[in-house]
Amino acid sequence: MASIEVTSDVFKIDSDIQSVYSFLSDFNKMGVMFNLARQMSADEQIQAMSDKIEKVDFTNDACSITVKNMGDIVVKIVEKEEPQLIKIQREGGIPAELTVWIQLLENAAYDTRMRITLHLEMNMMLKMVFKRKVEKIVNQIGEALSKIPYRMMG
Repeated sequence: MASIEVTSDVFKIDSDIQSVYSFLSDFNKMGVMFNLARQMSADEQIQAMSDKIEKVDFTNDACSITVKNMGDIVVKIVEKEEPQLIKIQREGGIPAELTVWIQLLENAAYDTRMRITLHLEMNMMLKMVFKRKVEKIVNQIGEALSKIPYRMMG
């Protein structure tokens, strides 16, 4: 097995840290946003990805996604340090160990900084193929999360 550890850029969020933490630490809230994005998206890439998803279930601490020809992918919040850290791990599903840390820092009022760190254990061959893709995906997720209107999501 080989490790990939990727740390995103630091993203600026125009919201208070408590609103950001409250939203990101509750998969139910993120589920509402996810379902709205799936229904409203005109983007071809998002629509193509959405078509591969058969079923999505959200609870406060877990998210289960059933992907065509892949099966279930389950992630669970395993640690929270309010308001600065959310740790998420994969359970079952894809053949790799996965841990994600979302770190938040209050820079000023309505100026929260976010960084995402992803740790992935996979075989050496997959590491060579996927490392650059994982780096790109982590920054895309960070970019998307930085654009959510957290104060409006209550």
